[in-house]
Amino acid sequence: MTKNFFLTLLAFSAAYGAANTRLPDGSEFAFWERPAQYRKSYYVDNRHPKASDSNPGTREAPFLTINKAAQVLQPGERVVIMTGVYREKIVPARGGTGPEAMIGYEAAPGARVVVKGSRQAREGWSPSTGWGSPRPESRIWQFDLGRLQLEGYNPFGMLNMPQRRNDTTNIGRPPRGLRPYVLTRGMVLVDGSRLEQVEMFRELQQKDGRWWAEDDGMTIHVRLPGDVDPASHDVELAVQDSLFRPRLRHLGYIHVKGITFEHCANVFPRPQRGMVSANRGHHWIIEDCVLRHANSIGIDIGNESPDADSPERIGYHIVRRNHVYGAGICGIAGTELGKGVLVEGNLVEHVGWQDAEPGWENAGIKLHVAQGALIRNNVIRHVRYAGGIWLDWRNVNTRVTGNLIADIRDTLHGGIFLEVSQEPNMIDHNIIWKVTMGQIGSTQGLRRDGGHCILTTGSDEDIIAHNLFAGCEGSAVATRTSESRIVGTRGGTARWNQVLNNIFVDCGRFVDFSNRDNTAEGNLYAGRGLNWIQAPEALRLDLPAWQRYFGFDRKGAAADVSLELDPDALTMTWSAAGAVPEVEALPAFSHDYSGAAAGKTRKPGPFVEVPAVSRTVRVGSPLDR
Repeated sequence: MTKNFFLTLLAFSAAYGAANTRLPDGSEFAFWERPAQYRKSYYVDNRHPKASDSNPGTREAPFLTINKAAQVLQPGERVVIMTGVYREKIVPARGGTGPEAMIGYEAAPGARVVVKGSRQAREGWSPSTGWGSPRPESRIWQFDLGRLQLEGYNPFGMLNMPQRRNDTTNIGRPPRGLRPYVLTRGMVLVDGSRLEQVEMFRELQQKDGRWWAEDDGMTIHVRLPGDVDPASHDVELAVQDSLFRPRLRHLGYIHVKGITFEHCANVFPRPQRGMVSANRGHHWIIEDCVLRHANSIGIDIGNESPDADSPERIGYHIVRRNHVYGAGICGIAGTELGKGVLVEGNLVEHVGWQDAEPGWENAGIKLHVAQGALIRNNVIRHVRYAGGIWLDWRNVNTRVTGNLIADIRDTLHGGIFLEVSQEPNMIDHNIIWKVTMGQIGSTQGLRRDGGHCILTTGSDEDIIAHNLFAGCEGSAVATRTSESRIVGTRGGTARWNQVLNNIFVDCGRFVDFSNRDNTAEGNLYAGRGLNWIQAPEALRLDLPAWQRYFGFDRKGAAADVSLELDPDALTMTWSAAGAVPEVEALPAFSHDYSGAAAGKTRKPGPFVEVPAVSRTVRVGSPLDR
């Protein structure tokens, strides 16, 4: 992404960041980070004429590889990396010992450092034999992977599904079937763009821009876009399972800054294993990085699997201002996350293309057991077959605030999914725009499901406040009980949730409560949609009936809202005509999406004011102040 995008996002974070650090229990998020100080710096420059891993790693005699520096670095030291393309795996040998003694990996100021988990395939192409004799006029070409000397990990011969997978209860259902899981982990990229993998050789004859791997994983067949000759294009084959990952688990205090990571042939979760992986560590800072084209996950910061042992220290990571593009399953992931994680200012886009959402781990950001986490000011857009943000079970005292989640297509879940969390969490000041349903199969055939702006299942006592929901195909806010999902000693009741001071515009449903033991107040409703109560009897209610029979939204109102949002330009043009409620500015919501301060009262939605005449504002960056 452009530098200007992150400069504006950084300014937005600074404006709103100081005002949105209060967690649901009223405490302030605890920041542990200290200004970076290093007593020694090493240098890597693979374009330097005297670069060598036998050098001392000085400016004048730099290392050739980043991984050499990773074996040398001690707490309180860093490596500074010069411009270049580094085709290697970085395996840190150790971590730091505290906030003042981090180990740093950072691009030099102004440098473009690209770490690639791919090999180039410039020579060795021949016309494909397919299942018969060579045809010189063929549009399909083949390549022998034996030329690459893959050294023990061949993703072109390994299925996406893990070898020891025990979570198979939900996959294999129509319309996808097992197809995403039985494809291989390798990727083929041509001139920087990923080609589509197919299951059968004959599918290459139907369309260009595809590739297929033989059963032994040693030969691939490729049909390039436009049926061009691969010898005249930059063909790269992703072959590494990670790009930056310690071999030792539980390392802490590692700082990764300003590096571009590309092309990772990693496995479908679980385990969760990203192209950049903390490998169950703690106190990492991953910031200002670009991560492009992962077969499954971009960044993982959790415990990899709930079956893993739980170390005494896990969590406390900072994932900030990164651009995650083109991850097949999940952009940023963390299972059994631990305490005090900060995920802020990231751009996550074009995630979920593997079409494997029934495998559970699919989202722009997917975290489990987030305790006192702060997820703020992220932009998640152009996601398909996955949710925006998914907080999976036993989340406690976590806040999701100030995020823009836009153009989330074909999802069985939604913009934000909060699952089986029995203690209060808070979702506020987010803008969620255009979420559509996905398809799932059963013995009764295919059905459309999901497509919600916010879905909570088996979750109690949550606060959903001052959000803007527009154009979702499902429900703007849906709560569901989860009788069979036992966490601790009980299932989730979906009770005592509060839906406060939001704006709803043109949704399949507005508020969709699973029962009456919840609260809705101060919300503004516009366009199509009704409020639903599922039990004890199914009710479909307009606003007057919602107010009269249940006492909900006595301070709520209906208005005509005009709204257009451009998720690429990060602009929103909107206005409201009619009675807009004036609501109390609660302590946690004293500032709005732009950082503007409220008085004793303010308007519903993410902004202090709702314009009566059309106004264009910035979203995901500073507003026009």
